Amino acid sequence: MGATHVERGTEYERFVQAIYQALLDAEGVENVDVKHNIKIQGNSGCDHQIDVYWEFRMAGQTYKTAVECKAFDKSVPVGRIRDFYGVLVDIPNLIGVFATMVGYQRGAKMFAKQHGISLKELRAPTDKDWKGRVKDIRLTLRAVVPTITDFAPRVSAAFLASIPDGEEVRITSGFKSDEPIIFDRSGTPAATYEELRQSLPSDSKATKGLKHFAPFPDHVFWIGRKSIDIDGVDMTYDVSVTENHTIIRGEDFAQAIIKDVASGELTIVDKDKQVRRPRI
Repeated sequence: MGATHVERGTEYERFVQAIYQALLDAEGVENVDVKHNIKIQGNSGCDHQIDVYWEFRMAGQTYKTAVECKAFDKSVPVGRIRDFYGVLVDIPNLIGVFATMVGYQRGAKMFAKQHGISLKELRAPTDKDWKGRVKDIRLTLRAVVPTITDFAPRVSAAFLASIPDGEEVRITSGFKSDEPIIFDRSGTPAATYEELRQSLPSDSKATKGLKHFAPFPDHVFWIGRKSIDIDGVDMTYDVSVTENHTIIRGEDFAQAIIKDVASGELTIVDKDKQVRRPRI
């Protein structure tokens, strides 16, 4: 069974309450609590039910706003605006806002303009709202990942010549990929294993057995407590490519669209409560 008119109306009122709370927070209005379904006594002595209400003080003055909410699936007639105006007249210094989902009849717009009532179309976004605007963003992400299969420092001729005949140099040690392993003569780090891997050339196609020489003339390959004078590094590597397709849908992010009927200005409130005002 679908929601009753009362349930639907209450749900819409709470929706409007949440959106205006987000708007006020985004505008930097501090310590404002947007309330739902409160009663205010007017000059006549009658209590008036207000769907959404907030107030705040600025520069020694109190600003009070009342929002009348109607979850109509058709245009609001002038009679509804006139009824709301009666409430505003009975409660002094109250700013009046009328919110609905579809729109307003011509007479309602004229009456609201004459009596200073702000009319809003406030609802979750529909396909109609995205007309002429970018709704979806389609991303194709290609991750190109080189993997080194053989890594060989190219030892300098001078270093080789300095090794006595018959002597063998052995270095066995592990290292972290983000630790510097190549240094210049002053001891300044020149490259890590990861930096070398990321610098490998690729045409963004999956390939195996590629070779590359990274020159480091007059540098030192240092690992553990051993060092070798090198001219550069020879590397053999494979390239893998992973492709991922993503669609970022506007409706997945936009929580509400507010249209000011008088100016046509649009305000979009995202689901993370960020506020945007796109160009008309």
